[in-house]
Amino acid sequence: MKNLASAKEEKEKNNSLVGSKKYCFGSLFLGLFFFLGSVSLEAQGSLLFEEGAKRYTLENGMVVLLKENHNLPLVNLFLCVRSGSAQEGKFSGSGISHFVEHMLFKGTANRKPGEIFKEIESYGGTINAFTSYDYTGYTVTVPKEFAHCALEVLADMAMNADFNQEELEKERQVVLKEINLSRDSPQKYVSRLLWQTAYTAHNYKYPILGEEDLFKSLDRKKIVEYYQSRYVPNNMILAIVGDIAQQATLTRTKELFGDFPRKPSINYAGEPEAQQEQLREYQEEFTVGVTYLLLGFHSVTLSDTDCPALDALGVILGGGEDSRLYKLICRKRNLAYDVQSINYTPSDPGLFIISGFLKESRRSRVLSLIFKQIELIQKKAITENELESAKNKIISEILFHQQTIQAQAQDLALNEALAGDFKFTEKYIQEIRRVTPEDILRVANKYLQKDNLSIVSLIPREDRKETELPEDFTQPLKIGIENLNGAIDEPIHGGVNKHVLANKLTLLIREKRDLPLVTITVVFKGGVRAEDEMTNGLCNLTAKSLDKGTKTRNASEIASFVESKGARISTFSGNNSFGLTLNLLSKDFDQMIALLADLITNSSFPQREFKRAKENSLAELIAREDNIFETGTKVLRSTLFRKHPYRFLKIGNEDSLKKLTRRNLINFYRSFCVGGNMVLAVFGDVDTEKVITKVEEEFNDLSDRDVPLIAPEEESRLSAIQKNYKIMPKQQSLLLLGFRGTTVFDQDRYALELICQMLSQASGRLFTQIREKAGFAYTLVAYSVLGLDPGYIVIYVATTAENIKAVKEEVLRQLDLLRQKPLTEDELQQAKIALRGRKLISRQTNANCALESALDELYGLGYNHYLEYPEQINRLEVKDIKRVANKYFTLSNYAEVVIGPLALQ
Repeated sequence: MKNLASAKEEKEKNNSLVGSKKYCFGSLFLGLFFFLGSVSLEAQGSLLFEEGAKRYTLENGMVVLLKENHNLPLVNLFLCVRSGSAQEGKFSGSGISHFVEHMLFKGTANRKPGEIFKEIESYGGTINAFTSYDYTGYTVTVPKEFAHCALEVLADMAMNADFNQEELEKERQVVLKEINLSRDSPQKYVSRLLWQTAYTAHNYKYPILGEEDLFKSLDRKKIVEYYQSRYVPNNMILAIVGDIAQQATLTRTKELFGDFPRKPSINYAGEPEAQQEQLREYQEEFTVGVTYLLLGFHSVTLSDTDCPALDALGVILGGGEDSRLYKLICRKRNLAYDVQSINYTPSDPGLFIISGFLKESRRSRVLSLIFKQIELIQKKAITENELESAKNKIISEILFHQQTIQAQAQDLALNEALAGDFKFTEKYIQEIRRVTPEDILRVANKYLQKDNLSIVSLIPREDRKETELPEDFTQPLKIGIENLNGAIDEPIHGGVNKHVLANKLTLLIREKRDLPLVTITVVFKGGVRAEDEMTNGLCNLTAKSLDKGTKTRNASEIASFVESKGARISTFSGNNSFGLTLNLLSKDFDQMIALLADLITNSSFPQREFKRAKENSLAELIAREDNIFETGTKVLRSTLFRKHPYRFLKIGNEDSLKKLTRRNLINFYRSFCVGGNMVLAVFGDVDTEKVITKVEEEFNDLSDRDVPLIAPEEESRLSAIQKNYKIMPKQQSLLLLGFRGTTVFDQDRYALELICQMLSQASGRLFTQIREKAGFAYTLVAYSVLGLDPGYIVIYVATTAENIKAVKEEVLRQLDLLRQKPLTEDELQQAKIALRGRKLISRQTNANCALESALDELYGLGYNHYLEYPEQINRLEVKDIKRVANKYFTLSNYAEVVIGPLALQ
């Protein structure tokens, strides 16, 4: 399908299942994909996507796309280099495109290593990059006043990278660690197996990160040669979207890039893939507890006339709970945790992919049902209603994805790069609308043939006994979101209005009319904080079950109604709260708020759906055991907390989940889903008075009874360093250091956030010492988890077993320095700017703003708490940072966890 890279850039870079798509229904077990949206819009296309965008071609051949968007004082720059891993020519399979991407951040003739990150962060901006099969992208988002400064940095990177030999060798070690992390992930590894099985000639057979031996053979001469041949203006597209003045921006772009010399265009296309003539199958044992199954049929290119019909077919077969495969295999036959399908179409013919997540003993039955369903759709035309629902889902996801300037810039650039037309999205929507049932029948027969199919499976090793689960499970795995707080002033859109109903329900409304979209978010206090050893996982199960049946609708009817409108529904549960979110078109508000009221006031928790939800949670526990980061977090929490419920995972544990009953859910629901414990936020294209009237009408029957007191046992301080180790057969190791943190109410939260920002940002102390100078790690992060009770602080580094000791010593050394010697004023100011900028960037969508305000109101901070954020950050002084560092980073009592192939005592 069409390309919209910000939805999948990291997926594509790491060889996960699905590539750049206008919507991402990709395999749920990848854990990164978001679900569908909504729209049957007829007149919104040009208004929402390319209207106002202008295309210019500089004399040197560089294409510049400019679009004004004044919703927030932000600007995004997206530079697309039309060269990815599939265009590497004589360097094919080496990952040289990805290596060059890394090296562009390592210095130029004008900027030393580390200065690029530091400069962008000093503007309050973010900068990132990714490599795909067909292109390499660089994205920068900054406050509008720094747009021209950021543009100069981007131009310097693109034209003047110097590939310092010492930096190159250090970054080589970082990329090797990234390759190992990719191999350790079953999701990424099985995707890689599919591509190398389906392609025998085309460069899509190679991993984007490169084959390790070929990557190691790259020297500076080869890298510079590749860079100089590909990074030329006539091979680049620059899209700039945001709060800009077009002519002034164009003038500055010409000044910065105009002298960049054009070079002859060279076709680096690799060998085309021949027609596949017989079924290919491959399976491999892996350290997993369940089977990962992928089927890939050779498909079409991005611009092929069959692409829209194949995209719609992907939705019909496996695009959600109302899709044919999901209803048959998961809901009716209970044979898989999840089954989904997607048509992935890059520049050259891609793959129509069906994915499954299941027990190995059921693989043959699942395959049989998939083939039977394909045969059925090849023989009998689908209904108009089924097709209309699929169209709504596709167009809707495009619309929802366009809420950020980052997405809009990438849409323009990638349309130009891969389809040759920056207005491709608008035309694609028109083509989707024209798809007929006969088109679906034709493409199903043309492409979904067994001699055009590759099947790969990642199955549990013989020495790892497959976890036995009860027979009845179908609920798809849904990764919940953690409760986040914090924001920044927004001068463009209207503020939030608060209204309290007679039943104590608090209603928050924010009008934002730039897109015909609405987000409705409902939050309740609860989470793991309301659980104990015997009930762990109860809140999460309750949240998962809210949309699985009411007194008048069953789960299938709810899913069908939501998806036919193209709306998106999701539930979540965290440490302190749980809830539900609906994303919808504003024209459907009345119907969807009525549905939401039915879910909140009349949930019936059918026994069958309860069993499905519970067994799905057990399945997710198994999957988490295969993930080094999930395992590390679990061990760290149980090491930091011995009494408080924050030691629990929200999903629960095996013992507690097996003992939970439907009655437990009903009692929890009746106790916590009441007016006085509920905040309902409606943000988007709405009228305040009409919303109040409708909510009062629909939620009139909501109970106003008192909420049970949540009073967890207080956790005592750690008395010593607590160490924990766990062996996992991975190529990488993970070091986690944990410290007790603070609450959402404590003023120290802001200093802690700044410290974590300073430690782990690209120009920060830890990043600089561990990743940039030593090359010890690809991934390192510091973050603070707040709670209604004191939370925790985490620093983690993914590295190799032999470097664990050195990494730990450096982390502890940096923390001790922070305690002994305060930040410099420059460091402090830079971190403040970075924090404020990141908060502004994060508040571009209705969903983020609604969740933040709702949680702040629920926790007692107030729905407008986000307005205080800039001042809270601005007032921090060096002495505050030193005091907080000494208070929380106590080097004599913290938790240390190491996960990896060796137990390092």
